[in-house]
Formats: sequence, C-alpha cells, structure tokens
Amino acid sequence: MDNGGGRLDKPHAKVVVVTNLTRNVVEAHLQTIFNFYGAITKIDLPLFGKSGQNRGKAAIEFADSASAHRATSHMDGGQLDGAILKVELSELPVRS
Repeated sequence: MDNGGGRLDKPHAKVVVVTNLTRNVVEAHLQTIFNFYGAITKIDLPLFGKSGQNRGKAAIEFADSASAHRATSHMDGGQLDGAILKVELSELPVRS
C-alpha cells in the first residue's frame, strides 16, 4: 500500500489523521489501538452535536514523530469495527 514517498515527505509529523471511522468508534477505542505505537498526547474526535456520534474522522497527536510514522504504516488499510481505515501523517497540530 505504501507508495514509497508517504513517510519521507513529512519526517517531523507527529499527527495522524484517521478517516473512515464507523459511528460506533469513541475516543477510548482510538486511545487503546493507537497507544500501541507510542505515547499519545492529544486526540481530536469531532462529534455531531445532535447525535453525539463521531464525524468519521479523528486526529491523533503522538509525543514523537517515530510513533506517528509507525502508527501510519501499521494502521493505514487496517480495520476497526469492520471498516477499512485510512491513516495519513499530518503536519497540522491537533486542535484543542
């Protein structure tokens, strides 16, 4: 799945953006799964105001870029709650 350039263009990125989350996913799921790759400093899981369900996307900030790169390479194309995840590095900070 890796096109070869995915990790080299953002060597200092500490944030991964996860898309294609199912509505059942909550922050604790992300914490449990992605904590395996390194210490997480922040998770932003935007929710719909009315339903309280997630919007299908999350940003996870790791303490160091190596963890973010590991999480991306292992979890991109991985499954969570039956859905295939898309995980990519981001240089943008996680909003607080």
